[in-house]
Amino acid sequence: MHYFITNLQKFSEDTKAVEKLKKYLQDIEGVFPTIEDVYGQAWDGGQINIELDGSPGGSTYRYRSNTHVVKMGIYNRSIQNKKFPENLWGCLLHETLHAFMNPIIKNKVANKDFNGGYRKEPFIRSFLAMVYLRLCEKKVISQQLNKGFSDKLEEEMENDGGKSLFKDYVSMFSTNTNNFSKFISYLKSSDTAFTDRSNFSQDLDKAKKFLMQ
Repeated sequence: MHYFITNLQKFSEDTKAVEKLKKYLQDIEGVFPTIEDVYGQAWDGGQINIELDGSPGGSTYRYRSNTHVVKMGIYNRSIQNKKFPENLWGCLLHETLHAFMNPIIKNKVANKDFNGGYRKEPFIRSFLAMVYLRLCEKKVISQQLNKGFSDKLEEEMENDGGKSLFKDYVSMFSTNTNNFSKFISYLKSSDTAFTDRSNFSQDLDKAKKFLMQ
């Protein structure tokens, strides 16, 4: 298991909710190899700690004391109300992608920003879109569900202004099935790419040219 719940005992009396949580974790574990496939590298970051709270709300990711930590509400709809594969919308799947990107973002020279300053994270959501696409290619999710997920990801960009960047990333990565992992290799090879937001457009253009090689 890639996940460890640090405070499950706190909710032990709600056996129904806990059982649904355990099933949810199994479902996310089941698609973990697809994340690795899209990323182009096996996970080597140790366990991801999960801290539960009693809310129906969303989730957050932090890298704290050399540990990946995801905080999420045990009563989140994806956990308690949805079944696989509809439960693959956001939540722990989204935060796991942050964990994959953390070693690159927390660069030894400076923090990298692939979201162009947009709060709704067009890059991470494009990563998620590529995971959904690969799951669709593997027939884990249907074409209809993949389109539904992709449409929702795009809709989330509307109010933040990051829709154009999200679509740009998706176009870049979906042209070739290996483009996302190739992009990751490009990022690892450069300490300076995407470290200066004023040069974001130029850095993105350089990345596009690299993918075309």
